[in-house]
Amino acid sequence: MFNLTSLGVIGNGGFGTVDLVQNDAGQQFARKTFSVNQPLSPHLHENVLKRFKKEVRTQGGINNRNIVPILCHDLETWPPFYLMPVAVSGLDNDIANQKTLCDNFIVALSDIVAGLESLHSLHIYHRDLKPQNVLRFNDQAQGPDYYAISDFGLISMQESQLSVLTSTGMTRGADYYTAPEITQDLRYASIQSDIYSLGCILHDFIGQEIRVPCNEIRENSPFGAILLGCTRKNPNQRFKSARAVLDAVLSVGLVNSVPPTPQAADFIAILESDLATVPQFRWRDLADFLYDAVTPDEARAAIFMRFNEDCIRFTCGAVPTEAKSMGLSFAHWITESTFNFDYCDGLANRLEIFFLQLNDYELKASCLMALLAMGSSHNRWYVEHKFIRLTGTSMDSLLAARLAIEFRVLDRLVCQQISHVERSIGVSRTALHPTIQLALSQICR
Repeated sequence: MFNLTSLGVIGNGGFGTVDLVQNDAGQQFARKTFSVNQPLSPHLHENVLKRFKKEVRTQGGINNRNIVPILCHDLETWPPFYLMPVAVSGLDNDIANQKTLCDNFIVALSDIVAGLESLHSLHIYHRDLKPQNVLRFNDQAQGPDYYAISDFGLISMQESQLSVLTSTGMTRGADYYTAPEITQDLRYASIQSDIYSLGCILHDFIGQEIRVPCNEIRENSPFGAILLGCTRKNPNQRFKSARAVLDAVLSVGLVNSVPPTPQAADFIAILESDLATVPQFRWRDLADFLYDAVTPDEARAAIFMRFNEDCIRFTCGAVPTEAKSMGLSFAHWITESTFNFDYCDGLANRLEIFFLQLNDYELKASCLMALLAMGSSHNRWYVEHKFIRLTGTSMDSLLAARLAIEFRVLDRLVCQQISHVERSIGVSRTALHPTIQLALSQICR
């Protein structure tokens, strides 16, 4: 593997050079080699080298589609290096070619959020999230192109002698995406510092004004509140998770659609009000409206697209009976409807909130069936992984029995869906709860 021929330099960063290499079998890889491309003291040079090796081992230990895999490395040779798959493009180039990615920016944002959620679940923070470190890959066997995060931050701007910030010449640099609290010391890195960077990337997609590095983003636009919620100077006042940012974007992305009926507009106004002031009978009216077979699909969709995670949590706590009815309607709508691929991850997260907040087997099973249907029909890895995680061997046995009944109702169609998930994300049905495995063995003969 290490008998490699360089085919040319792909790019240079502050602490590495990336070139395209090929082995004797003709396979091509992107090789990143440690290289200090800025003035550093001998002590700091040694510190950065240690961090480079640590980040290689960290990134190499994460198995997530939206984190660039490290295929192999040699950290003992000089200079140390590692190999990655060859990307089709970088997000920075894609944005330069078309700012909103032809109105598909939510797909890229969803991929970035999926990668961040994986990192943050391990208490790992990227610290240098920017479009240059988000790469686009193509796997024709697995469907459309997707984005993955690479190059975790190695050094603070103070250490790299870049602590004096101006907007001049920084439009495509790390400083333009860095949270103010980590400009001096990376020990202050957190989920919120990555969310600051995520907000800057969102601004690249939909921003209307030039932003000032390490400052709050304030714009009068439909996304203005989200941009500010990502980039507030006080990290404690930012979004609490990357998925919360995606959920907010998902909601705003459809707020501009006109409610199809006056009744739908009335219910949407409830969702946009102070939820704590809504009388219980209005939640009951909304639940009945969503459940009613004569309700137009367009009206149901307009409401559900605005039914964000905070609203789901509130209703599950305040009006659990009505929340169950709305959750069942939501799961049925996802199972039976077709919608833009862009919104799969956000809708899956909302299903998971219903699943976790209410201890009702009928609702939980319906949410799982909706995840399976959406993941397999839209070929969305994030959704399929969520289904597998929630139906694993540690799953509640009574819930597994309830889900097995739903599988038997669906009959052979569930065999096709499970087979698709196995092919798509490379898992076996043996990862599922034994009760579910048994049902599948009997149905899929």
